[in-house]
Amino acid sequence: MGENTKLREIIDFFEQEQGYDKDEVISEILGEIKGLKGYDADEIGLEWDGEEIMILDDFVQEFYAKLIEKVCNVIKSFK
Repeated sequence: MGENTKLREIIDFFEQEQGYDKDEVISEILGEIKGLKGYDADEIGLEWDGEEIMILDDFVQEFYAKLIEKVCNVIKSFK
């Protein structure tokens, strides 16, 4: 198996969520953050200067998507 094939498999793994459940991974990570005190991400609001911006769950989903995109871009640079 060639190096480019392996890189493609890694990219597919992340971009197409092949072999893992994204929501399960996110939930597990959030569960490890003690400051959330066991609250679910959809129970926590993010606000700034008294203005509600979004709920944590929406932020985490968007942040995760952006993070995976950037990680895959780095992997693609090795092709």
